[in-house]
Amino acid sequence: MPVDKRPFKDIERDDLQPFMTLAGASMGGVMPAHVIYPAVDDKPAGFSRIWLQDILRKRLKFDGVIFSDDLSMEGASTAGGMVERAEAAFAAGCDVVPVCNSPASVDKLLDGIARRPIAATLAQRLERMRGRAITDEALETSAAYLAAVEQLGAA
Repeated sequence: MPVDKRPFKDIERDDLQPFMTLAGASMGGVMPAHVIYPAVDDKPAGFSRIWLQDILRKRLKFDGVIFSDDLSMEGASTAGGMVERAEAAFAAGCDVVPVCNSPASVDKLLDGIARRPIAATLAQRLERMRGRAITDEALETSAAYLAAVEQLGAA
């Protein structure tokens, strides 16, 4: 399991700047990594309510979709079996839990996890992401894209 031992002030200064810039703008989704930041929490970011709820949602005011990192990765094994991984990710605040490289695990997950209705807030987040594909040419002439590039260059 990767561990990043930097103090939070260093992480905030060096790594959170793009998220601070884009969280309230147009970033539709984010995927936290299976990395532990002991200065913040003893759990990997994708299983951490502190990272997902306190920092991402409250502090950065991010209202897009949070995708867990691939639950079939070895880094997710700290949370247990596939069902426990998904439950831990949902409990931390993930909206979507991808299982990318283990079809048999998808079956175990679907058989073992309790079904939940889709919350209105998640439905709204997903709707905002729908249809956002854009051609390279349209992107390069988009005022929003050019403004975001300029903001990132200034950070």
